[in-house]
Amino acid sequence: MLGYNYRMTDIQAAVGREQLKRLDEVVARRRALAHRYGELLANNVGLATPSEPVYARSNWQSYCVRLPAHCDQRTVMQTMLDAGIATRRGIMCSHREAVYAHRPLRVPLCHSEEAQDQCIILPLYPQMTPVEQEHVAATLKKACAVQ
Repeated sequence: MLGYNYRMTDIQAAVGREQLKRLDEVVARRRALAHRYGELLANNVGLATPSEPVYARSNWQSYCVRLPAHCDQRTVMQTMLDAGIATRRGIMCSHREAVYAHRPLRVPLCHSEEAQDQCIILPLYPQMTPVEQEHVAATLKKACAVQ
């Protein structure tokens, strides 16, 4: 079915207002974790990690990596899941969803489709420990090397 109504409840708004008090702390922690992922995943041939341009700062809502060309996204994601690590596809292309599939594209969206097929989002949350992050990075490296 096309379309949803995602209105926030009063309770969700109240929780959100309280969480805003910790926003600077949470964003700082997410930035530190993203920086650490960059270090842990550096020098892995074909694995592309995100970068922050000099003119902007990210809140690191997510940490999306592009897998090496030889890797099958689903296999890597399953390997990660088997190790207790939940991942998601990097993006979703709405034109590939059933509700839109019958509509012709006006322009090719090959970059979006490649991102959907080759990228995954790694766990990133303020309470993440160094050991958990090292486990994610090591498992990802291993999953990419196996294929």
